[in-house]
Amino acid sequence: MPVLSARTLLACCAGLLSIAAHTGPGMAVYLRSYYTEYEVALDCTDREHLSAADAAMAKDAMAKIEAYYLKRDSSINKDKVLKQAVANKNQAFKMMQETTKVDARQFCQASLNDLISKVREIDADAVPVKKSGS
Repeated sequence: MPVLSARTLLACCAGLLSIAAHTGPGMAVYLRSYYTEYEVALDCTDREHLSAADAAMAKDAMAKIEAYYLKRDSSINKDKVLKQAVANKNQAFKMMQETTKVDARQFCQASLNDLISKVREIDADAVPVKKSGS
């Protein structure tokens, strides 16, 4: 199955789940999306679609992502957002299982890749840009 189909389904799931959740706009929405990806990665480890090393990478990535968003908006209700993320994860798996066009391993890998990509983005933003002076 093409990787594009798995990513398309994951993007659709994330979009639908974001609309379905009743959290106002802001950093909490983004954090919830990453918590959902993390919950998917953990569930995938339990289902043996990702390795223990992948789970460790996801955990490290989520810690960094969580710190980033909570630093930007300290008013985020972490427990509420995490609870919504678990519900979103359950819905995403249900949607994934209802279609035969998505490979579970690719679905799981896409979630892990999203977490790792966000950490790279955070790291890139943290590096100060050197200006060449005259």
